[in-house]
Amino acid sequence: MTTLLLYKEIKALNREEHRGLKLRTAQNCEFAAGTHLVPVAGLEFFQAARHYPLVFIGEGEKAMPIALLGLKDGHNGYVDGDHQWQANTYIPAFVRRYPFVMAQDDANNFTVCFDAAYGGWNEEEGRELFDAEGQNSEFLDEMIQFLQNFTTEMERTRLFVAKLNELELLSNRTLKLTHTSGETFVLSDFQAVDEEKFLKLSDDKVLELHKSGFLGWIYAHLMSLGNTNQLFDDYLKKKGDEATKH
Repeated sequence: MTTLLLYKEIKALNREEHRGLKLRTAQNCEFAAGTHLVPVAGLEFFQAARHYPLVFIGEGEKAMPIALLGLKDGHNGYVDGDHQWQANTYIPAFVRRYPFVMAQDDANNFTVCFDAAYGGWNEEEGRELFDAEGQNSEFLDEMIQFLQNFTTEMERTRLFVAKLNELELLSNRTLKLTHTSGETFVLSDFQAVDEEKFLKLSDDKVLELHKSGFLGWIYAHLMSLGNTNQLFDDYLKKKGDEATKH
């Protein structure tokens, strides 16, 4: 899965070329309405687990945790018809950083980039990226810090996945969801922590997970799987609304 979901025209931010660029604050989340999953960092698990199923996709070292936002491609169950994110719901950092993104080359050099296709860019109104002298604005510095923190946490998350693989805790899973109406949906092609294997870990392995901060992430992930039922309810409701319109 590409980590460039949401982005259509990525450009490197250039102090000279983009000196007059301003960002009109996003009024809605239309840019994420067609995204049914986004990567999440382990640090987000505790908040995200209250609202989303957190599962793993990909194999081996390429596996990564994602927040499942919808049951089918192109459907985000947390963005309503007015393109507003569901109230009182945690918004993943991957979404909050948009339209910015940090690019990394083979030499581990980082470049701040942005989605030039985003409709909020202009030179008349909004948050300035650079001041009159061409120096970073306070807003841009805050965004760069946010991007750096996210990059650091995603690296820590990769270590988490590596540890899960080392302990052979990730297993392919399939969930059959059944609604009170009788409708069913089979959720497949994802991985989750195998609870049986997890419970059989030796005390020293569990202590190691605890000291690394990973133990809580595992419990949050397992707890989050119950959110698939809410996602199914929402999916059927929106499906019914669309059928009514037609």
